[in-house]
Amino acid sequence: MSPSAVDHPSDDAAREAAAKLALSEDLLKRAELLQSELQSFSDHLTEVYSDYFQHMPTYVHTSFTSELRAEVESLERAFRDVKSSDPLASHRAQSTNLPFLEPVWDTAKRSRDVVRLRCAVSTGPFKKPILAPGTRIVRTQGESQPFRSGSFIIDVIADGGHSWYKVSSMTNKRLLFDLAKEAIFCGDSDDDEDSDIGVVQDYTDIPLVKLARNLADTAKGHRIQTKNPRTFLILPRIMKGENPEVDKVIEACRQLGVNTLCSDALPPAPPISGSLLHVMAPSPKANFTEVLNIDTSLLVALASDFSHTKVTKQPWFSHSHNDHADLESEQSMLSLVYPMIGNHKLVCTREAAETFFHIVNTLATESEKTRAYLILGPDAEKSQVQRANELQSLSIHEVPPNLQFPIDIVDMNENDCQARFSELIKKKLDSVLNPGRSVFSYGWASGLTTLTCNSVFIKQLEKDLEQLPTLGDLPWPSIWAFSTSRPFVGVPKDIRKRVRKHIGDCSVACTCGIVELYGHQSNVTIL
Repeated sequence: MSPSAVDHPSDDAAREAAAKLALSEDLLKRAELLQSELQSFSDHLTEVYSDYFQHMPTYVHTSFTSELRAEVESLERAFRDVKSSDPLASHRAQSTNLPFLEPVWDTAKRSRDVVRLRCAVSTGPFKKPILAPGTRIVRTQGESQPFRSGSFIIDVIADGGHSWYKVSSMTNKRLLFDLAKEAIFCGDSDDDEDSDIGVVQDYTDIPLVKLARNLADTAKGHRIQTKNPRTFLILPRIMKGENPEVDKVIEACRQLGVNTLCSDALPPAPPISGSLLHVMAPSPKANFTEVLNIDTSLLVALASDFSHTKVTKQPWFSHSHNDHADLESEQSMLSLVYPMIGNHKLVCTREAAETFFHIVNTLATESEKTRAYLILGPDAEKSQVQRANELQSLSIHEVPPNLQFPIDIVDMNENDCQARFSELIKKKLDSVLNPGRSVFSYGWASGLTTLTCNSVFIKQLEKDLEQLPTLGDLPWPSIWAFSTSRPFVGVPKDIRKRVRKHIGDCSVACTCGIVELYGHQSNVTIL
C-alpha cells in the first residue's frame, strides 16, 4: 500500500475542523435567513397598520425578534471561534436554540392573521376570564399580567387571537425516557396476558402532558370575542405511529382538549412572499363592506377647517385646538380618510346627522358650515361632481371626484335590523348614549363597517361586549377607528355671545390689542 493511501492523523483533524466550520456556517446562514424573513414580516406590519388606531407592529414580534437576535449574535461568535480553532466553539454552535426557533417561525408562516409571537400570558388563578391578546374592534394586547402570578409562553397567537400554538422540541427518545422515569413504560412482551399486569398508565406527571394541561387551563382563563382560544400543541420532532407508547401520550394530550399535531401532520412551511405576508398579517381594511357607516366624529373631521386648510393658531385657541393644528401639520387627516371612503357608498344614521348639524349651527365657521351641507345636505339639485368641485374650492387638498357625497341618512332600525340582537345585547347597547348607540348598533346589525374618530368610545365598547356570555351566531362588529380626529375650528365663545369694542382710536390700525386677541370680526366695533 502506498503511503498516499494511508490517512495521516493530521488529515483527520483537518476534515473534522472543516466539518465543524461547515456546520457552524450552516447554522449561522439559517439563523440569518430566519432573521431576514422576520424583518420582511415586520416591514409588512408597519405598512398595513401605518394609520391604524394603535401603533402596534413592534409588539407583535418584539420578544421573538430579541431571542433571534441573541441567537444570531451567539452563532456569529461561535463561527469566529471555530475559525480560530477554539475547541469549545463547535459545542456552543451545536447547543443553539435555532432548532426550536425555526419551527416556531414555520408555525407562524402556516397561520393566518398572526397577533403575537412568543407572548407571555397569565396562568391565573382566574376569578373570571381575562381578555386575551387579539383583534376585537381594535387589536389589543389583552389584560394578561403574567408576572403577578405565573406566566406561560404562547409561541404563536393567530387567527386574530382565536388560536394559540405551543411548539415543543420533544423527541421520541426523550418522551420514552420520561415514561421510564415515571415507571409507566409497558415495554414489549410476547405474553399478551401478562404484558400490562400491575402497570398503571397515569400520564399526569409526564412533562409533555403537563405542558398540554397548562396550555388548556390557561386558555380557559382567557376570552377573545366572548370565546376561549383554541389550543394547538406542535411536535415537529415526533412522528405519529413510530412507537405505540409515544402515541398513547399524544392521545392523552388530545384528551385534554388540545389539538396535538406531529410532524407528519405539518405541511412544509411556505416560502416568504408578498401573498403569504398578506395571509399572515392581512390589512384591517381588506374586509371593509361596500357601504360604510359614518359616525358624527368623522362627519366633523370631513367638514373641519383643520382638515381642509392651514389653520393659523389664535390666542383664544384651547390646548386641544393647538394640538390638532400640530397634528394636521404632521399628517393630513384627509390623507387618511379619502383613500378609505373613496368609491364606497356612505351612510349615517338620522341621530348622527342631527347631532352633527346641531354642532355645525352652534359653533362652526362659515366655511365649515358650507362643507357640512356639501357632504350631508339634502339639496337634490347639486350633483356629486358639483359637490366635489365646491368642496375643492374650500380645500387646499385634492378632493377625489369619486367621493359619494352627499352621505345618505338612514333609520337606525332600517329593515328591522335591530331584531338580530338578543335581549342581552340590546340591554348592553341601551347603556350607550346617542348618537353613538344609533351609529354602532345600526352598523353592527346591518353588517356594515363603521368608521369613527372616537377611539375612547371604541375601547369602552369592546370591553362591554366582552362581558356578554355569548354573541350567538352574530359576528363581531366591523369598526375602523382612526388614529386621530379633527374638531371644528369654530369661533371663541365670547365673540359669539357679545360685541367687542376697541379702546381708544383704532380707526387706522388697532393699537389696543383686541384684533390680535379676537381677530377681525364683524361684531368688533370701534368705541
